[in-house]
Amino acid sequence: MANSIFYKTDKAEKVAVFNAIATQKGMKPFAVEKDWWVSRTLEIIFQMEIAKHLVFKGGTSLSKAWNLINRFSEDIDLAIDKDFFGFTGELGKNQRDKLRKTAGLYTTGTFFKELQAAFIKRGFVDLDFKIIEAKDSDQDPRVLEIYYPNVINSSSEYVLPRVQIEVSCRSLREPFSVKKFGALVDEVYADKDFVEPLFEVPTVNPERTFLEKVFLLHEEFHRPEEKMRVDRLSRHLYDIFHLTNAGIAEKAINDKELYETIVAHRYKFSRVGEVDYNLHNPKTVNPIPINEKLEEWKSDYAKMKEDMIYEENKPSFEDLLRNLEKLRGQLQEVNWQFELEFPINKTNH
Repeated sequence: MANSIFYKTDKAEKVAVFNAIATQKGMKPFAVEKDWWVSRTLEIIFQMEIAKHLVFKGGTSLSKAWNLINRFSEDIDLAIDKDFFGFTGELGKNQRDKLRKTAGLYTTGTFFKELQAAFIKRGFVDLDFKIIEAKDSDQDPRVLEIYYPNVINSSSEYVLPRVQIEVSCRSLREPFSVKKFGALVDEVYADKDFVEPLFEVPTVNPERTFLEKVFLLHEEFHRPEEKMRVDRLSRHLYDIFHLTNAGIAEKAINDKELYETIVAHRYKFSRVGEVDYNLHNPKTVNPIPINEKLEEWKSDYAKMKEDMIYEENKPSFEDLLRNLEKLRGQLQEVNWQFELEFPINKTNH
């Protein structure tokens, strides 16, 4: 892959391009610039040797690969296949702990070095790469950050001049599809000589992402109130709103095999100790914020809506809650039986 022409374009032209796209898309210019760097990072990662063992997942995949949401995200969430590390089949607790440690060492060692080398090979020489320190040796996901030389300053606490990469060995890889996309600059200015070609990325299917978000919220609201988090989590309510309206929710909640596979996997690999996983049953799963936290969630969404959502008619917080109520009703009416059973205990493994 040749060095980037746009990267070497003078600052004034870059600013003009970012501003023009921002006006066209209803975005902030600094978000358009960041989209370019997120896209370059994805392109580079999925040309590395490890690429065949990775899939792209999470909220950014919903906007970049699937075009299902109009929300900007700084994170690149990646799932790395446990088979790559020689772990196959069902894993016991000791094996899961060992897998997390092995994957963490790989992400912050070999992967981190190869990522820097890949950027340098493409001619990107003025970036800063950072490993976010882990609290535990088996922490998963591990987080890397790339700070880029921005030409437009961000006025948002939500959008900083960095790309954050989360690499997890705990996530499922299936089901996924190969999607082709590029940066907004490359899509809007497709006839210009500075554009980069679109690239292909194996990307988790949106039905799985939808269910992961529903379960994440359910688990959050079943923690003790003092442990419940809010900051930046309202994005999940927004994503669920659009995935429901796109018909993804209906497909996902009626797929018994996918639903139960994800619940069983979350219990095994990312269990929240205070949560009774029997309540993940569609009849009892509940992704609606508790009343005591509603104002905090509303405030978090107001900040996100201002800086990160770029659609013309942005849904209100009340729209998001009404959608969750409707979704909860749909979940309670699914025509299949939840057959998983989990022990009830207070220990998180």
